[in-house]
Amino acid sequence: MPNKRLRILIADASREQCGRIQRLLSGLGYFRVATVGTFRELVTLTHYSCEPFENFDLLLLSGELAFAAGVDAGAFCQGNPQIRHAMIYGGRTEHALPVVLGTSALQEILLRFISHINPPSSGKDRTF
Repeated sequence: MPNKRLRILIADASREQCGRIQRLLSGLGYFRVATVGTFRELVTLTHYSCEPFENFDLLLLSGELAFAAGVDAGAFCQGNPQIRHAMIYGGRTEHALPVVLGTSALQEILLRFISHINPPSSGKDRTF
């Protein structure tokens, strides 16, 4: 069974898109989900956290949000020790996922991605 205690951060200027992704993750059993609507909020949570060793297991980042801030989304994610894994969508690169996906397509992509970063364990999940 996958660890449903992943800390997930969604960064998107669209409240509708954040809500849609958050509802989808909740339906999959992931409840440790936070959302931000600006790049400044993203930087605050990932660079100036009160808990320097607390990190996000997964960042779902709108490429448009990073582009509007003039930031290379890939470089931001790779150079940030607070982010373990990242998925960039809706950006202006050939590597970003499209923004408008049907719920089932988005769910399938998220499930596949999460299964790679959080494979099912053979035993019980440990709680710390």
